[in-house]
Amino acid sequence: MPTLRSALSIASLTFACASAFFCAGPAHANDSSAELSAGGLVLIRNLDVEMRSEDLFISTGEVRVRYVFHNASDKSVTGLIAFPMPDITASEANISIPTEDPVNILDFKTRVNGTSVRTDVEQKVFVLGIDRTAMLLDQKVPLAPHLQSTRKVLDALPRPLWDEWAKIGLARVDEYDVGQGK
Repeated sequence: MPTLRSALSIASLTFACASAFFCAGPAHANDSSAELSAGGLVLIRNLDVEMRSEDLFISTGEVRVRYVFHNASDKSVTGLIAFPMPDITASEANISIPTEDPVNILDFKTRVNGTSVRTDVEQKVFVLGIDRTAMLLDQKVPLAPHLQSTRKVLDALPRPLWDEWAKIGLARVDEYDVGQGK
C-alpha cells in the first residue's frame, strides 16, 4: 500500500527562551537577542547586552552550550535569547532524534543561573524556500517527521492532497512491494 511520507524540511527551527540580565560594564552588540515579528523570530542587536563567553561541549550523547551575558546598562534588562537549531528533515538519517515530543524534538533544555526556565519553540517548514508550515498545521500534521504519529496523520490524508503536496515537493509517496506482488 502506498504511504505518504513528509519530505518537509524544518529549516528554521529556532528555540528561544526569556531571560533576565543583571550586571554592569562595557557594551558590545551581539546577534543572540531576538524578537517576535509578523514573520516569526528575528535576530536583533541589543546594545545593552553583550555575550561575554560561549562554552560549547559536543559528544555523541549530548550537546551543551553555556553562555555568559553581560548587562552594560544601569537597569535590569529582560530579553528574548534565541538559539538556532539544525535542520531536521524526513530523511532516514534522522532516526536517532532523542525524543517523542512533537515540538521540542531535540529535547532542548534551558537554564538561567542554574534554574530551569521555559523554552518556547518556533517551528517553520520550508520547501524550496517557501514557508509551508500552515499547510501542514491546517491538516493537523505534527512538525516532527521522525514520529510514528506524524506518519499516521499523513497516511490518513486524502489521496488528492497527497498528490498536491507531492507536486510542490512537500511530500513524497513511498510505494513498496511486501514480496507478494502487492
